[in-house]
Amino acid sequence: MSQVVLITGATSGIGRSTALLLGRKGYTVAAIGRDKEKLKTLHNNILNPSKHLFLECDLSDSKQLNKAFHEVITTYDKVDILINNAGIGLFKYFDETSLEEWNQILNINLLAAVELTKLVLPVMQKQRSGQIINISSVAGKRTWKRLTAYCASKFALIGFSNSLRREMKYKKLPITITVICPPAIKTDFFTAGGYPNYEAEHPGQKLLHPDQVAQDIYKSIIHKKREVLVGTRAKVLDKVASVSQSFIEWLEDKVG
Repeated sequence: MSQVVLITGATSGIGRSTALLLGRKGYTVAAIGRDKEKLKTLHNNILNPSKHLFLECDLSDSKQLNKAFHEVITTYDKVDILINNAGIGLFKYFDETSLEEWNQILNINLLAAVELTKLVLPVMQKQRSGQIINISSVAGKRTWKRLTAYCASKFALIGFSNSLRREMKYKKLPITITVICPPAIKTDFFTAGGYPNYEAEHPGQKLLHPDQVAQDIYKSIIHKKREVLVGTRAKVLDKVASVSQSFIEWLEDKVG
């Protein structure tokens, strides 16, 4: 059997592009998404749909998450790669963000990834192989105003990933932990997060296509990457930030 890849948030954006690409590359895809109709669309567009699994699941519901995971194990008896991709954003200042909204963002962006990792690690330990890919963001390495909760969740996801990687090394387990950090991507992220005018207000900033992120995820699987910053702009800004974080904050405030 080909390698089995479990992908969350697989019905749109980065998750959809990654599922379609890995399907073309011969992987077996177990796709998790909340939208039943979008899952049907993915089914209709992926190569060899009968070899893949399409699971409707709300990741904030622990019972649904566990049920979906066990369906994957029952079907394939293994998971070679877990891609924790599902995520939501919220463009609000801290004093405008309710605790309910904080909980929602942390549940999807961080705790669902933690719970799925808890479920998949024993399987990978038994296999003596595996890779866990966590989709963070450049907002997990640098901060922006009106994104307090989102940045906190993505910083936490990187911290979780880096600590887990050290534990795998300490326990001598051949399980790769990878972090992917995309910049702004052309998806419904901004509209869903309450900032539909983002592109209009940032005319000089070209949003990357999710297919580009999918390509970098695929390369991280092939080369067992530790961390991947997607796109030239993200890499340059990260280098500058490592020298002068205050300059980066000044620059980003200037351009909005």
